[in-house]
Amino acid sequence: MNENEIVVVTTPELPGHEVVKVLGVVHGLTVRTRGVGGKFVAGVEGIFGGEVTSYTSECEKARKESLERLVKNAREMGANAIISVDFETSDILQGTATIFAAYGTAVIARPLEKSP
Repeated sequence: MNENEIVVVTTPELPGHEVVKVLGVVHGLTVRTRGVGGKFVAGVEGIFGGEVTSYTSECEKARKESLERLVKNAREMGANAIISVDFETSDILQGTATIFAAYGTAVIARPLEKSP
């Protein structure tokens, strides 16, 4: 792990490292609305069945953005790793917007010393 890198894992531990300090819960979120054009394309795709590619693309962007914000917030806390990361989505405003959240535990970790 280099000095500026923040390692992000979904596991409660960081293999090969020791958590020396827990800094606390950290999150990153973004809220996305479903525009008229996206709803129209999704409606047309829905008629034929299968993947709704217009929503998939937006979900991928939102997931990436929430993860980037998670890392930024952890860095501001002084963390070099985030453990137990998870993602969550929730519809708000009667389904016209979706919250994409990434959250985890910001920590300071150090590599375990290798035995000779």
